[in-house]
Amino acid sequence: APHGSQVMILDSEGRPPGLAWLQALREPNVALSWPLAEWERALRLARRLRLLARLAEGLLASGLMDSVPSQPRRHLVAEHRLSRWRTSAMLWALERVTTMLREAPYPCVLLKGAAYIGQDLPIAAGRLPADLDVLVPRVHLPDALARLTRGGWNMAKLDEHDRRYYHEWSHEVPPMRHPMLVMELDLHHGILPPVARTNVDTDVLLQRLRPSKWARWQVLDPADQVLHGAAHLFLDSEVRDRIRDLVDLDGLLRYFGQTPDFINQLPGRAQQLGLEEPLALALHFCANWFGTPIPAQVMTASRAIGLDGLRRASLIPLFERVLLPAEPDEASPPSQGAAAFTLRARYHLNRMPIRLLVPHLWHKARSGRHGRTVS
Repeated sequence: APHGSQVMILDSEGRPPGLAWLQALREPNVALSWPLAEWERALRLARRLRLLARLAEGLLASGLMDSVPSQPRRHLVAEHRLSRWRTSAMLWALERVTTMLREAPYPCVLLKGAAYIGQDLPIAAGRLPADLDVLVPRVHLPDALARLTRGGWNMAKLDEHDRRYYHEWSHEVPPMRHPMLVMELDLHHGILPPVARTNVDTDVLLQRLRPSKWARWQVLDPADQVLHGAAHLFLDSEVRDRIRDLVDLDGLLRYFGQTPDFINQLPGRAQQLGLEEPLALALHFCANWFGTPIPAQVMTASRAIGLDGLRRASLIPLFERVLLPAEPDEASPPSQGAAAFTLRARYHLNRMPIRLLVPHLWHKARSGRHGRTVS
């Protein structure tokens, strides 16, 4: 099938042929055999999917960058420098936040990209951070906000509806900005909205925290990092061009999977947190699209608790259509737009009860005509 078609014809390794270039993220030497036409395609896709700097990091670490043709090498070097600058900006913001929360008598937790950097995970290399995500217990949120405000961090002014959205229905406060820093701060008290159909008890997460390489900061338990990544992707409103999240999940499973029984515990932990469906979807796509080594019994157990026959038959084809990126210079096919719309409706129905959802969407529609609103 042509690259841009959404027909799921898999290659000999079981993945859509349009994703074969992703092998170069793990095996950079693969890229050295690409003709210039494939380099152009891979560079354009990787940039759009926020994976170009990761490819550059792999080539540099393998000592292969000088073997790349000069035309693509210029793009790789530029993206690598951008990634290093963005990471430095995030670390500078983290240092300022650390100063304000240093004496806080409660756990402070790094999430997502900041957590990966804080553990020196392989997937930390080549990131393009847009914000800094941290979590504190909800009961201590007022104290954390007061400390950060004294340090110059401020939230945008919101109307009454948006204030209520963040304070009662969301798992985070409005994004915070500092006048001297380029990086936004997202302060969380949970990983999913407390009013959502699928939600997670933050206290259960806090019972299994691990230290990061920075004394003041902790990270989620490795299993919880995988489950958070799965929830972040498969319960979100926009899934198009989110292959990077699958690459992260593949990297987490491979890295932490070196520990005996790590992967075996995932279905049980998913049940404990109520994240059975996101885990089942994550394992399906990692195993089938990336060849992630996952024991057959774990796949079976995850499917049994997370994807019954009807959900499997409906959700997997929808996510296949939406996750597979459109080719450069090709418009997304109508089937992808329809699938994306269906998954967006699923997101809204999961995010809050109908009695809250309808007024919220009406407010968004009205506010969208006049200015800033929340998502």
